[in-house]
Amino acid sequence: MALTKLTLFLFFMVAVTLFSSALTRKANQEKLKVLVLYESLCPDSVRFMQRQLGPNYNDLKDYIDISLVPFGKSYSENNGAQFYCQHGPKECLGNRQQSCILQQTNDQEQQVEFAVCQMTISNKSRGIDDCARSSGLSNDIDTCMTSELGTLLQLEAEQITHSYAPTFVPTIVYDGVFDQQLQDNSLRNFRGTVCYLLQKRGDISLHSDVCQ
Repeated sequence: MALTKLTLFLFFMVAVTLFSSALTRKANQEKLKVLVLYESLCPDSVRFMQRQLGPNYNDLKDYIDISLVPFGKSYSENNGAQFYCQHGPKECLGNRQQSCILQQTNDQEQQVEFAVCQMTISNKSRGIDDCARSSGLSNDIDTCMTSELGTLLQLEAEQITHSYAPTFVPTIVYDGVFDQQLQDNSLRNFRGTVCYLLQKRGDISLHSDVCQ
């Protein structure tokens, strides 16, 4: 009888240890890194924000570490003295505005809420103010826009973007590695693509509610 109690106790302790270890591994596990390279006036970027990122982010946010980089097929001259953008000066202005708003916080939920709102609103200039307020961020970006900070933010965005040499905007990069198949799938089914990668990593089960 004593041996049985000891066996049960040891079994219980092993089970607790294994469960604790599993929780620790889960807590320490890095989220799936998602990098979105986009442009403020790009119709394809708007479509991705409106139809893919916006509707699916809340369900996926606990599993992904997302970075939004507004630059796209732009380029700079003379260390940021001048920027040129695919859709003209208004897009350069929009990219800089987005950088100035996004840098206010590390809260990715706020960043995504702002970007999706501003990208999909019809009145882009008014959208900066309205979307900043609705996402809990400040619309007071005049200092950033007219100072070296705004330039540095766009130079950083340029460096990140050009390191992947995107041929299409938006470009979606997972865990720091560009994959054309994942890119194509993301534009059609962002949620499904993220779920595929999460399942492949072992982060969620095949029948996880988040992917249904």
